[in-house]
Amino acid sequence: MTTSVPGDTEPGRSGVPASPELSPAALADRRLATAELVLDIAAAAAGTLELDDILHAALDRLRGVVAFTGGSIALVDGDELVIRAAVGPFVDEAIGQRLARGTGRSWRVVERLEPVLITDFRGSDVTPAGAAARVGMRSWLAVPIPRRGEGIGLLEVDSTLPDAFGEDDVSLLRTVAAALAGPIDLAARIAAERLHRELRDAFTGVVSHELRTPITTIYGMSHVLRARHAELGTAERAALIADIEAEADRLRRMVEDLLILSRVEGGLLELDVEPLALGRLVRRVVASEAERWPGHGLEVTIADDLPVAVGDPVSVEQVVRNLVSNAAKYSPSGGRVEVQVSGEEGWVTVRVLDEGLGLPDVPTNRLFELYFRAPEATRHAPGAGIGLFVCRALVEAMRGRMWARARDGGGSEFGFGLPIDPDAAPEPTAGGDAPGSAAPA
Repeated sequence: MTTSVPGDTEPGRSGVPASPELSPAALADRRLATAELVLDIAAAAAGTLELDDILHAALDRLRGVVAFTGGSIALVDGDELVIRAAVGPFVDEAIGQRLARGTGRSWRVVERLEPVLITDFRGSDVTPAGAAARVGMRSWLAVPIPRRGEGIGLLEVDSTLPDAFGEDDVSLLRTVAAALAGPIDLAARIAAERLHRELRDAFTGVVSHELRTPITTIYGMSHVLRARHAELGTAERAALIADIEAEADRLRRMVEDLLILSRVEGGLLELDVEPLALGRLVRRVVASEAERWPGHGLEVTIADDLPVAVGDPVSVEQVVRNLVSNAAKYSPSGGRVEVQVSGEEGWVTVRVLDEGLGLPDVPTNRLFELYFRAPEATRHAPGAGIGLFVCRALVEAMRGRMWARARDGGGSEFGFGLPIDPDAAPEPTAGGDAPGSAAPA
């Protein structure tokens, strides 16, 4: 499986054994099996198989060519290396494993486009990831999957035997990895085209449905004010004006999200980042949202000596506003929404905690998909399923990370982290307020 192997010392390639010497007949059989495997990969890519099925089939066929205990294929997904297919006894530890960029030997293989062969873990300064792998795995071979001069993934095999692989195996795996690059690239382009179609459909759906409600409400109430202004009481006029303001604000937020969608669809979402006093910005945004949600208790907790983050202030404001608004919208009246800002291990993190519906029983990544709305959320409040998609797009464009998780006892946590500016002094306490003070509600 793809392993996170700490340490900066590169295992020596000198003294690496060649594969056990094969007879001419056995060598010919191996070359034929390799050629057949490459043809199978090409045929599968031209058919109707999904990418993960192609990757699993390639690993299964590779067993007939290379003697290994287990193997996996990991692909680059943003700043993570994600295992998409695996075989062998360590599958449960490997499949779905995510490795952050720059972590371990696996990323080094991808970024340098150089294979790594460890003949015996017990004689090296590196360790496999996973409890079972640390006990049973002895040797490991990984090769990059290159495409147009860039590493897009990693093919690896491992063995419970030492000295299981040699230079002939390196060459063979590189041939297979090169054959896999085409289907992987094709699948990525198909996924991008599908996303572009979905984004275009989003404009049609939102313009025809979601935007119609606030526009109709604003028009209708404005007409009532103009036609019946003289006969309306002060309280009635104030109520109509408040509703017009609320619908206009809702319309403004939708338009902002749509603008981000259009930039994502066109591949133009590039943000200029700068040092950012995130604590001050969050406190200001939450104070504004508290006026919009007077029936909820909105609180802000800012850590002492908060590091300065790197981000785009307009985009961060949009993300915080969306997350706080969602938390309030799906929480009961009188419920508490807490926003926590803290620094931790290279990041400044913002967590929005609520006492609302909680998370649906689906993988959390689905919550950030375009259009996705859980049935209970749909019944509770209107929405287009765009806001969280936009939040993640903005955070990732700032080289940040975003997550969602259920809270013990009910409710949910949505949060994001932005990189710390290593050259900036800690952020001073915003506005003289004590950390942990509540925003006005």
